[in-house]
Amino acid sequence: MSQLAIEGGTKAVTLTSPPWPVVGEAEINAVAEAMRNSPSSWEYLCSAAGGGPTADFERAFADFMGAEHAMCTSGGGPSLHIAVMAAGVEAGDEVIVSPYTWGQSVSCVLQQNAIPIFADIDPNTYALDAASIEACVSPYTKAIVVVHLYGHPADMDGINAVARKHGLKVIEDCAQATGAKYKGRRVGTLGDFGCFSIGDGKQLIGGEGGVLLTNDSRAYELANAFGQHPARQSSQVHDPELKRLTDSLIYTYRIHPLAAVIAQEQIPHLDAWNAERRANHTRLWDGLAGIPGISPVTVEPDCEHVYHMGSPTFVPEQVEGVSRATYVKALGAEGVPIGMGYVGRPIHLRPRIQEKEYFFGKGYPWTCAQREVTYAVGDCPVAEARCADTELTLGGGPAWRGDQSALVDQILDAFEKVTGSLDALRGLEA
Repeated sequence: MSQLAIEGGTKAVTLTSPPWPVVGEAEINAVAEAMRNSPSSWEYLCSAAGGGPTADFERAFADFMGAEHAMCTSGGGPSLHIAVMAAGVEAGDEVIVSPYTWGQSVSCVLQQNAIPIFADIDPNTYALDAASIEACVSPYTKAIVVVHLYGHPADMDGINAVARKHGLKVIEDCAQATGAKYKGRRVGTLGDFGCFSIGDGKQLIGGEGGVLLTNDSRAYELANAFGQHPARQSSQVHDPELKRLTDSLIYTYRIHPLAAVIAQEQIPHLDAWNAERRANHTRLWDGLAGIPGISPVTVEPDCEHVYHMGSPTFVPEQVEGVSRATYVKALGAEGVPIGMGYVGRPIHLRPRIQEKEYFFGKGYPWTCAQREVTYAVGDCPVAEARCADTELTLGGGPAWRGDQSALVDQILDAFEKVTGSLDALRGLEA
């Protein structure tokens, strides 16, 4: 076995992932055309009224996803906050959330002065576990925010069953899962609201921006009333009681139209790109089967993963005496795109939650709570164990378009090289 790169040897991986995001001639030409047209209408450079290229992208995105309504926003986080508001969540209400996710999947609840209640995750999908959600429901629960983490769909049948039983709204966080499918339907159309990001690094990009989907016309009007300019409210809000409240007392959560222009050019390519991402990552997982120290990603039946990230699992008992940190460091030295993980610390154990400190001061939103709510070690054992001991990230994410088999094969060679030198790794632990 050749000398490990971490000990001065030659790297096994000499190829690199292609760049992402990539803006092609079609996007450049579409943006240039929009700018040339801007003297004819402010809607090419400002989406306050919700028309022009913003409306064009919304219709195209809704049609692609199979939804009735789409509303562009300034990002995935704003889409989530609007959804929480439109779901009827009020100060002191409880919303069930994941401890294992990006923070905005939880901060959208805090922004509404509502109380996050953390359910545990499924050990295979890393999304919320339906049985754990059921155990977290209280008389004060109003909604569930379910995250399709890394691009793999959550168990929407199980989660929706709990929601229907208790009359709860379901908000899908699809920021990492644009185009993913669950039992033939695209995520974002399976709950009451679907919230997407088209920011840098996602499957479909506009630079910055987000989209909210819903099939409920009333919810769509509420979303406009809470998160859009009065110029848009005047045309999109029809309910007399809501229309009476049309005002500039709002959150300004609108997209820049040029982001919508860029993203719309990419919609026709998204399924093909996601298929390429799946093929490349599947080649990686298939090749890692039987490699000590790592359990490859598994995809649940009837699910289409779209790989915002790869999320395998470290298996310490297979490489006894080698820590996760050393395993990752040695592979990284070989040029493998691997990391110690994405979440790091479960959200319910982070200082802002433990100390109940947020943006508002005076203990808000927890001073609005309708019962005593605490957050402790042991509340979410699956998420806690993964963060502490086994979490990994690996792969090229959305960048892995086209045929990356040569790169994948080099990565597999690196794993063979490193795991064939476990004694050398043990020596690095001293």
